[in-house]
Amino acid sequence: MREGAQAVAKLVITLAVMVFFLFPVYWLVTTAFKPGSDWFRWPPMIIPQALTLDNFTGGGSGIYGGGGGTTAIENIVPYLRNSVVVALGTALISTFVAALAGYAISRFKIGGMPFVSWIISVRMLPPIAAALPLYVTFRLLHLLDTWWALILVHLTFTTPFAVWVLISFFNEIPRELDEAAFVDGATPFATFWRVVLPLSAPGLAAMMTLSFVQSWGEFLLALILTSTARAQTLPIYLGRYITGFRVAWGPLAAAGLVTMLPVVVFSLLMQRYLLRGLTFGAVKG
Repeated sequence: MREGAQAVAKLVITLAVMVFFLFPVYWLVTTAFKPGSDWFRWPPMIIPQALTLDNFTGGGSGIYGGGGGTTAIENIVPYLRNSVVVALGTALISTFVAALAGYAISRFKIGGMPFVSWIISVRMLPPIAAALPLYVTFRLLHLLDTWWALILVHLTFTTPFAVWVLISFFNEIPRELDEAAFVDGATPFATFWRVVLPLSAPGLAAMMTLSFVQSWGEFLLALILTSTARAQTLPIYLGRYITGFRVAWGPLAAAGLVTMLPVVVFSLLMQRYLLRGLTFGAVKG
């Protein structure tokens, strides 16, 4: 009897948590397909009575409910391309640099704890504190409104966290494997590349996923360092639907859905490695 009550309580709590976290996603999806007349209805419609593709195609009532076809996500392609290039570039470079740094610190104690503490302290710096110096620096280097400007600044907050996690990950890999490779005549880099790196695949995949997600959603520095569709990313594109006059909920939700899908697909593809990488060594000892 008591076990049955506990099972029911767990089920209720699980359902409550699922509703709490999944309802915003449900609301985003349904709003993306609601006609303009339902965007501002009160009380809001939990289950829409009519569905439309106008928020995606630009037809129908327009951004302010007054006509015009300027609300489409037809112009989202350049921003989607910029986000993919910047997030993927940041994830790849950040993981590569963090793997080299993490291995060097883990195995050879380069810099010691003061160096490790300094690395993670960089992650604590609020982005707004570095915005003005970065803007002046990139202007002098003619990097404003380019992909490289965003990739470089995104590396400053993704790489320290990746280094910090990968140090612990490399510490869990037995040093005897390195020593066996050294005995066989392998150099430190060959040992890292052929022995340690394959064993670290789950941790590297986890860090690549987290770096991709962090870079994908970054808004503040992208707003300051870019000014045109040449380099602006999706978070900046979404902001155009929020004005001082009214929020275009339908197109905003449609564009938000397009923004969310690549991250969901990427995370699902990396899910197996993500779970193993983040829990590696968690139950040891």
